[in-house]
Amino acid sequence: MRFAAIQDPCDDWLVCDLVSDLPAEIAGRLLIGLTQCEAEHLADQANAEPIGQAINWPVPFASVA
Repeated sequence: MRFAAIQDPCDDWLVCDLVSDLPAEIAGRLLIGLTQCEAEHLADQANAEPIGQAINWPVPFASVA
């Protein structure tokens, strides 16, 4: 599982990319400020889809040497 629904300190929900530790983005929309139901549904959808089709990285992926 790469994406998780997480509650933020303001009691809103977001979908977190556990690899980058940043909010996930689908179709140009950051997945923040969601209801619990929306966040869980979108996290499930993101985990089910091929990464290239479901997620656009909000920042360039960098490797650590």
